[in-house]
Amino acid sequence: MKHYLVLTLFAVSSALGQDKPQRIGQIEFFGYSGIDLSRVRATLPFQEGDEFNIEAGEERVNQAREVVKQTIGRTPTDMSPTCCDDQNNWTLFIGLSGKTLRYNLPPKRTARLPATIVNLYEQLMDALMEAVQKGASNEDHSKGYALSEYTPARATQLEVREYAIRHGALLREVLKTSSDDQQRIVAAHLLGYTQQSKSQITALVHASRDANSTVRNNATRALLVLVESNPKLAIDIPVGGFAKLLLSGTWSDLNKASFLVSSLTRSRNAKMLGKLRDREVVERLMEMARWRTHGDPARTILGRIAGADEERLQQLVTTGSVEEIINRNRKQTK
Repeated sequence: MKHYLVLTLFAVSSALGQDKPQRIGQIEFFGYSGIDLSRVRATLPFQEGDEFNIEAGEERVNQAREVVKQTIGRTPTDMSPTCCDDQNNWTLFIGLSGKTLRYNLPPKRTARLPATIVNLYEQLMDALMEAVQKGASNEDHSKGYALSEYTPARATQLEVREYAIRHGALLREVLKTSSDDQQRIVAAHLLGYTQQSKSQITALVHASRDANSTVRNNATRALLVLVESNPKLAIDIPVGGFAKLLLSGTWSDLNKASFLVSSLTRSRNAKMLGKLRDREVVERLMEMARWRTHGDPARTILGRIAGADEERLQQLVTTGSVEEIINRNRKQTK
């Protein structure tokens, strides 16, 4: 199973060592309707193929944010350097606009997880970073929770599982009520390792609209793993909310929501597909389908909306026949 953990610049800055990626492989955009992308690309302080060292990365991203603001007249909604592509290089995702979404109000209570468990989560994140760096990023999702092929990460995930199955109620309480973002971030991830139940799914769906983007990321990823292990769970997950998340101005929302929606629509449920035919959603999916990396889920969703035969659709996705998929969708939705 392909690993869905994508590391941002700020996550890897202290974790990647001598083998860190050195160049920008791709620069991709979203939310660019009505904007001259060639002009935006030309003004960036770096281009594809340029060196992009971790040490200077944050400063260069801030420079890029300013020049994009000057070019389009507003601050970009997101600028996420992510690691790594097949050549161990960076991909930079730049959001130029996004729909204002209604997120949950930040909680105000003080529920907390033990410090040892927060440390265990951080240990797991470090191990997963090592897995990506070493090219060992595949995972087994068959049990309803992620188990890495990388032995150190897998061992820590099993420790997480042991804790989570005994403390599901606490994880749900922290996720719903803690005012501390980091506590909710940890709880969202660990809740994916607890006993499978309706309360687990309900809590994760609620957290997928958290005010914090990393909480949303962890909760949506946990739902994705659950659905991949048991497609029957798709009926308990409202696809409409994740269709709206595809309109976000935050790249991690688009990334995880597209993977989840791709899994949810595997059954070709007509009601689910109907919720994805919104003009803005289809336009955003077309932007994402043209990404050279992380674009397969959007291509798959577009093909299903268009009613393409699944076997043929997967052939088109595998061969990168993006425009054929997009054209099929346009013909179907006219």
